[in-house]
Amino acid sequence: MSTMIINKYVPAFVAFTCLPILLGSASLVHAQEGESKQNSRVRNVLLEEVVVTAQRREENLNDVPIAVTALNGEQLDILGVTDTRDLNIIVPGFSASEGGYGAPVYTLRGVGFPDSTYFASPTTGVYIDEVSMPYSIMSKGPNIDLARVEILKGPQGTLFGRSTTGGAINYIAQKPTQEFEAGMSASYGRFDRKDVEAYVSGPITDEFRYRFAGRYILQGDPWQYSNTDRSRELGEQDKFSLRSLFDWDISDDVSARLMLAGWRDRSDARAGQPVYFNAQNPQSELLTSVNVQNYPYIPDSDDPRAAEFCKGHSSCVDVNGKPYDFTQNETFYQAALRLSWFVTETIESILLVSYNNFEADGTEIPASSYSERHIETTLFSEIENLDVEFRLQGSGELFSSPVTWMVGLHATPHETGTDYRLFGASDNNSVFYVVPLVGALPGLDDISVLGSYYIGDGEMEYQSQSAFGNVEWQFTDTLKVTAGARYTDEERDFNGCLADDERDNNTNVNLVFTALSVQRALLALTTPDVTTPGECITLTEDGQFDRFTDTLEENSLSWRVVGDWTPNDNVLMYLSRSRGFKSGSFPVTNTTDQGQYVPARQEQVEAYEIGAKLNFFDRRLQVNTAAFYYDYIDKQLFSRIQDFLFGSLPQLQNAPSSEVTGFELELSGSPFSGLYLSAAGAYIKTEVKEFPNAFNTRGEPVDLTGAEFNYSPKLTYTFLADYSFPIGDAYEMGAGVDYSYKDETNSTLDGDPYFAHDDFGITNARLRFGRSDAKWMLTLYGRNVFNEYATTGHVQVVSDIVTRYVSDPRTYGITFDYKYD
Repeated sequence: MSTMIINKYVPAFVAFTCLPILLGSASLVHAQEGESKQNSRVRNVLLEEVVVTAQRREENLNDVPIAVTALNGEQLDILGVTDTRDLNIIVPGFSASEGGYGAPVYTLRGVGFPDSTYFASPTTGVYIDEVSMPYSIMSKGPNIDLARVEILKGPQGTLFGRSTTGGAINYIAQKPTQEFEAGMSASYGRFDRKDVEAYVSGPITDEFRYRFAGRYILQGDPWQYSNTDRSRELGEQDKFSLRSLFDWDISDDVSARLMLAGWRDRSDARAGQPVYFNAQNPQSELLTSVNVQNYPYIPDSDDPRAAEFCKGHSSCVDVNGKPYDFTQNETFYQAALRLSWFVTETIESILLVSYNNFEADGTEIPASSYSERHIETTLFSEIENLDVEFRLQGSGELFSSPVTWMVGLHATPHETGTDYRLFGASDNNSVFYVVPLVGALPGLDDISVLGSYYIGDGEMEYQSQSAFGNVEWQFTDTLKVTAGARYTDEERDFNGCLADDERDNNTNVNLVFTALSVQRALLALTTPDVTTPGECITLTEDGQFDRFTDTLEENSLSWRVVGDWTPNDNVLMYLSRSRGFKSGSFPVTNTTDQGQYVPARQEQVEAYEIGAKLNFFDRRLQVNTAAFYYDYIDKQLFSRIQDFLFGSLPQLQNAPSSEVTGFELELSGSPFSGLYLSAAGAYIKTEVKEFPNAFNTRGEPVDLTGAEFNYSPKLTYTFLADYSFPIGDAYEMGAGVDYSYKDETNSTLDGDPYFAHDDFGITNARLRFGRSDAKWMLTLYGRNVFNEYATTGHVQVVSDIVTRYVSDPRTYGITFDYKYD
């Protein structure tokens, strides 16, 4: 075994082996102390009971036969989690990567779907209090006033309205209180970052309660700078979120909850690092700009702040001549109504109606990571969604044994999406056929043949209906069986095309495509078509320029069966088998051939899992573990295809057969009062078992059988230590440190070395002082304290440049928390 492999895996092995021994021996010493629980942030010797809603009702985490990682609101705050993407660092087996257009891509247990389309159906669903946020872009707003977040691992198709094959992220908001409460948290950190969050909660009458919460993040100093000119900067933040909750006890049997929430983001878009020259033009590298070829790329950079963008350069303007400032302009609104009526003492009916609206109104993305305009993007997108669910749930007996059951209907009667992308290319971009060597001559700029500005757009309409049911039968004192199923029928309509922007006033592209139409029409024995500026240039097989239109109709039957054994209060062991589906999807891509709009069909996974949740030493040590195997049919993967004019372009494809195997382990314990230790890790192996007719990153035909999934590191793990101790009777002090590691992976399915991710480990630390009754707390924090360089993704968007995205650099600051009740 090489030294490098030893250095990588031995620390994890030693920690996971020794930590239970350390916790166990220490816990035995303190088992008889019997200390009482305090209203304090000091960790008690007994681990706190964690309540989750993974099965859509409140239960002790240790009673749920599902692999769940749960983090409470305080943990999210001290770990610096401000939105869903930040879970990338702290949850083993979970990755959040950059799709190239600002939309996050979530991967859980190796299962992801790296499509940058805003309305691409994700493999990991996101929910807030049972309300679905059906597209990942909706979940990137600031987190606010949370009780906890639950990461449910494995296919989630029976209990939740949107079937997902990777898992679900379930946010639980703090609820209105019977007594008046208020609190705030104010933080100031590096790069002039201000983060203020506040809430107020209480009763209006005995039957009507409210809770208002808000958060505002404002960062005045940019954190990124140009690799070639440090005076040019990017990276300011300006975003806020609001939520209001109203609880109304209409009668003893009827209650209602109304949620109104939203966020707005006006921050700078994240710039990437130019790491490699990779000519995209299919003809020859001679048709690429010499200036782009000779650009000072940074493949071996260890500076997370170094990036590249054209802001400030004279060429960095849109089609109207307006300078790009690369600011996001995104808003999200959400409303949900939950009505509950106890029909009998044991049967409850629940109606849940929710509305979501996301809009990007001119978000500008520095897509090329080049010092001049190369391929920049302006996004106009809107997604509107309405979901309705009605269910009955209750309890009873079957053969004198307890039964809990649920049946319901779910529908999405209205969902629409538009994705409108304006591409501001430049004469140095080989995709548009640069005249060879002209730009290398003194006093001359590059010249392209096919213009500079294009529009790619798509429109989507979606509807679905489903029926579901779930039953839990405790047929002996120690054995329970759970079975659930959901049948879903859905329809997705799509139309889209690529067009040149008529404001560019370049007729060459229309002449070229009209000639291509003639060529195809002659071969197909049809009449050729003509395109003019501003019209579609995406060709059909017989040479026409009509918009692509298609309908994808699918149905699925998801199910799950699990048996669990609880010989005593400290042991839960379970064995499950399930079948899950992920909806098919149309791409919004830049294509001159309508064949590239062909959708990816729905994927199916057969999942097998065995797990255990164990308590030791009177709840002083918790051990959760799971092993799983996924057998995929038609796994949706992001590949490439060779466009006859624009070179290598992204395309959705189905791999006939794939599999995932993995093992997870979570340990947490408190050897003595005040000290809390935890460790968690995941080892995941992915493999495409059959994919002979695929394409590599350069659009060349290739057999990808045997390839690993992209964005799927094999080994990930985290360690956390937190210690608090009293100072006198009224105060306490504490310190904490956590470390997160991710193994190497790749952004591409074919493992292109240009798109490789190195492994990394990030360390966070904090020191706090405050009141023992938790009225106020002052915390000094450092995040990524060793300034680790952490790659989150690579993209190449109609460009000659491979762009790398990395995590934030070292940050530090101070936070003041105050609670009034």
